[in-house]
Amino acid sequence: MSRRAPPSKLREQLSNDDESSNDEEDEVSSSPSSAEGDDDAVDDTEDLPDDFVHIQKNINCERRRRQSGRVHGIQDLLPFPFSPLIRPLTISDLESCVALESAAFPNPAHRCSRDKFIYRLTACPELCMGVFCTVVPSNTRGWEIDTLYTAHTVETGRVNAAVSVLLAHIVATRSHDDVVTDDAMSRPRDNVTARSSELKLGHQETGRTVCLHSLAVHPKLQGVGMGKLIVKAYMQQMKSSELADRVALICRET
Repeated sequence: MSRRAPPSKLREQLSNDDESSNDEEDEVSSSPSSAEGDDDAVDDTEDLPDDFVHIQKNINCERRRRQSGRVHGIQDLLPFPFSPLIRPLTISDLESCVALESAAFPNPAHRCSRDKFIYRLTACPELCMGVFCTVVPSNTRGWEIDTLYTAHTVETGRVNAAVSVLLAHIVATRSHDDVVTDDAMSRPRDNVTARSSELKLGHQETGRTVCLHSLAVHPKLQGVGMGKLIVKAYMQQMKSSELADRVALICRET
């Protein structure tokens, strides 16, 4: 049985988690130089108290240490370099989303259906996000993941046939309600986006609540921070885009 979790207000949550938000900028970046940026930056702290400067440097060092640990945790599970690309999903990602959802949720009753994926990726792709990694099939060393077989080539005609593999995704819609309702989880029969508050089913174009319907991480990459990476990136995106006032989701009782 599902129970509705209270909505998380973006301004409230993110303003109370400034350090975590800053961590995400380091975590999402795939450039090694970005992790060293604090050391190469111009030192503008000479006018600040010595104690403050010391504390700030300790914070920066700890931040890099935690970021390094998370990336290495994921990298330990992969036989190829982990260089994440976080981008919005589109309808072209349909097959990868279906494959990932099936792998992440063994119980079919807990999965987003193909029809709902089609509807949501068409009606509101700006609310859907995926974590991808470039993979050269010949370099996987026998390591397999369901979404490898549905991945698109990175570049047409590329000699090594590299593909962009989906590792985690978030799929959502907007609603006028403060929590995720059964109507929000449904879709209109004709897949038409609701632009009036009188139309209750599915995505509400003018709604101010983002309803997370699917948060999926491939089982082979669970427990190493992949879910945290995509959720924090998603929250930052919602805050900067000002598309909503809150993000809500449902959870199952354990």
